Amino acid sequence: MVPEGWRECKLGELFESSREKGKPGLPTMSVTLNEGLVLRESLERKTETNLSSEEHLRIRNGYIAYNMMRMWQGASGLSHGEALVSPAYVVLKPTPQIDPTFASYFFKAARTIYLFWAYSYGLTKDRLRLYYPDFSLIPVVVPPIDEQKRIGEILSTWDRAIGAVKALIENTELQKRASVRRIFCSVLSQNWPETELGTLGKFRKGSGISRGECTNSGIPCIRYGEIYTHHHDVVHSFSSYVSPEIAASSTKILPGDILFTASGETADEIGKCVAFTREEEAYAGGDIILFSSTEINPVFLAYQLNSPFLVRQKMRYAQGQSVVHISATNLAKLKLRMPERSIQDRIASILLDLDCYITDLRQENQLLLDEKKALMQQLLTGKRRVKVDGDVDRIVEEAAAHG
Repeated sequence: MVPEGWRECKLGELFESSREKGKPGLPTMSVTLNEGLVLRESLERKTETNLSSEEHLRIRNGYIAYNMMRMWQGASGLSHGEALVSPAYVVLKPTPQIDPTFASYFFKAARTIYLFWAYSYGLTKDRLRLYYPDFSLIPVVVPPIDEQKRIGEILSTWDRAIGAVKALIENTELQKRASVRRIFCSVLSQNWPETELGTLGKFRKGSGISRGECTNSGIPCIRYGEIYTHHHDVVHSFSSYVSPEIAASSTKILPGDILFTASGETADEIGKCVAFTREEEAYAGGDIILFSSTEINPVFLAYQLNSPFLVRQKMRYAQGQSVVHISATNLAKLKLRMPERSIQDRIASILLDLDCYITDLRQENQLLLDEKKALMQQLLTGKRRVKVDGDVDRIVEEAAAHG
């Protein structure tokens, strides 16, 4: 059912294809799946090109570019200025019947992405292409232009709130890394006893637990790869679980254990570790080395073991080329500075407070993302109408309160 006041049309009525040639001096942008248009030089995997500026396409403020090969996944971006983009992209010039900001959100809606997929051509997903002539035939239902602009304003405000929280997370993480570096530079410079890790406790090995054996519920477990991707310094949550039968053949993690990665891709990441301070039952998979000690604060120990000075020590003991390994025997040789327990506890408390603050910010960010997703579903389908300024003001204020 078409919402009252909305109209049915084809995307070709809302956008023209622009093939305007580029000109020297403009920045070059790339379309990304999650961030829209970004500077090409900011991408981790930079794509080199021998094309001249004139061989690129010129995109203007308010135009939208999309990647023909990935539009079925939602790879498009709104331009906020003049730039160059790849000639392999499609550049869309909006007509007076469509608000560009509204369109940029409309193109991310689940129903619209489904239509992009349905109108793409190719034998397999990696061959799918959405050319402009096919794009122009896609049927859509859109609100009046004034309502489009109001919806765009609301969702843009939500994005600004999300961006503010994201920036706060990034700044806090930078401050935390600087704090860790300062603290452990100070620890290493003090005249505290130096000792080898092996004299402070005992090592044992993780066992079993392949990725295929993990589930979304059951008994918590930690696989070695998750120490690189999910856990950092301290275990705060779990992302994998196993059945009681699998757990019975695995290694139980004890409160206070330090979990090391025994293998990795590079020498500088080998032996990354996390402290397990939780009380619930959990198990460690293979390629994990566990260390138990009753003498040391585990949080203090994990942070010192991940500090740059200890990373350099672990690199000296790394073995292998394409896959790098480290043994419990060599981990036992690591030299640490150990202040008295009360100092360890104070340092651990400071670092845990920073961790908790970052965790709270991440949860708030996820809440905003979930709320925005639900709001998009309502606004872009007409289930929630925005007709008067009061509605806009109220929804905008909800987003601003989070920011």
